Amino acid sequence: MKDRLDYIIFDTSPSVGGLQERAIWAADLVIVPTATEFASLDSLAKTVTTIQTLRDKKNWKGGLLGILPTFFDSTNESRDSMQDLQATFKEKVISPIHRATVLREYWSEVKTIFEYAPETRAAEEYKSLATLVLKY
Repeated sequence: MKDRLDYIIFDTSPSVGGLQERAIWAADLVIVPTATEFASLDSLAKTVTTIQTLRDKKNWKGGLLGILPTFFDSTNESRDSMQDLQATFKEKVISPIHRATVLREYWSEVKTIFEYAPETRAAEEYKSLATLVLKY
């Protein structure tokens, strides 16, 4: 089936476990979203460890496309988390997705962000993310 499709997106739960490990194994490239808060950075570390283990011990041929900071806002915690991400992952840190009420609202309308609020910063940020993915 992989030969007939250009992209397959696996969206797993944020917890590290068997399902996430299998999704990473099946992927050519991985984007790891992480909220810009301390607890999420701990889960990110576990996901990165899983990626390294798959590469080192199970001969996974995929790669890390990037780390996607989410729920970014003007709090000190978000800014500190971004600094930590950039210090650790450097060019692998993707432009953040800011916290926005509109990102909670469009789901209830059964629309994409591009249909519901195409002129918002949220839509522009997701458009930039899609553009990045389409380069690969």
